[in-house]
Amino acid sequence: MALLALASACGKHENAPAPKLEAASTSDVKSGPGYECLDVYDPVCGSDGKTYSNACYARRAGVTTYTRGACDGSGGPI
Repeated sequence: MALLALASACGKHENAPAPKLEAASTSDVKSGPGYECLDVYDPVCGSDGKTYSNACYARRAGVTTYTRGACDGSGGPI
């Protein structure tokens, strides 16, 4: 019975659009050594000229300004 209720509840949101996510400012997100970042590849180019795997890794390295996408000639992501 519980499985039937769960199955019917899951089907109600099948075609619902995914919520839009907005980027958080660096002050909204914990950062620094010891803070765990997800291993999601969404490269950013830090103001230090290095490419980071994602904004979290850039913030963890102390970079506060970055642009989306890899840096030119960076030698790969960190």
